[in-house]
Amino acid sequence: MLQVIIETTSSHAELLSDLLTEQGALAVSLSDAGDQPLFQEQPQQTPLWNNTKITALFENDYPVKEIIQHLEKLLETCLTYQVEAIAETDWVEKTQQTFSAHCFANKLWIVPSGITVRINPGLGFGTGEHPTTALCLEWLANQELTAKSVIDYGCGSGILGLSALALGAKKVWAVDHDPQALTATQNNAELNSFTPEALTIMLPEHLPEIKADIILANILANPLRELAPKLIALLAPGGSLVLSGFFLTETDAVVQAYKENLDLEDIVYKDNWARAILK
Repeated sequence: MLQVIIETTSSHAELLSDLLTEQGALAVSLSDAGDQPLFQEQPQQTPLWNNTKITALFENDYPVKEIIQHLEKLLETCLTYQVEAIAETDWVEKTQQTFSAHCFANKLWIVPSGITVRINPGLGFGTGEHPTTALCLEWLANQELTAKSVIDYGCGSGILGLSALALGAKKVWAVDHDPQALTATQNNAELNSFTPEALTIMLPEHLPEIKADIILANILANPLRELAPKLIALLAPGGSLVLSGFFLTETDAVVQAYKENLDLEDIVYKDNWARAILK
């Protein structure tokens, strides 16, 4: 995209703005080329700076110099201008990326559009802010989960399993040895209106001998090593095992416990924490 900046007087600014638009400018804006305050004294009047900067955007293939020459002939004056190439920006997407949730009076939340998972942070389990949870969520958000079965092993708040359901998974089993975690997951499932048919919550010893397309295990390094035979047995052929919750320095020891049966597909680090994908 080409950005054209023209410095002109207030007498030419509005006309130039209109002419640039007629010549195919995608956008035109006016700003102060100096440091002059403006006071709008009369209704229906738009005062302009004595020295006004006009910024216009054109597609890369536009004959900008020819357009400037045409404008100079129309105005019978020489224009002071500069042209530079700039990266194209999707302003809608950029705004969406920077828009965060806001709370009013501790009960009204305004949140961006998109897939939303509601979590009660007061239960003391995962909210998505920890690097390992974030790594798992980033992976999930990039997968096609429609009709997939998922085990969230060591579910905590249930954030990973609930997110999988929100992203299209057909069935999730949420497993944790801590009864309080199961209660937290149940409460959060109700916040998101997920049914028992879609989400089954249980202690590890009650998990049936199923085969899941995806297993998420965001727990510590030693439990991950000890659980290797069980998690491998629960993984469907061609499925993905997502391991996290361990430090960068523990990566080799964790992966070693699985490498005889599964291949390491990917490993990502964040703030000295790791996430491994095995198949």
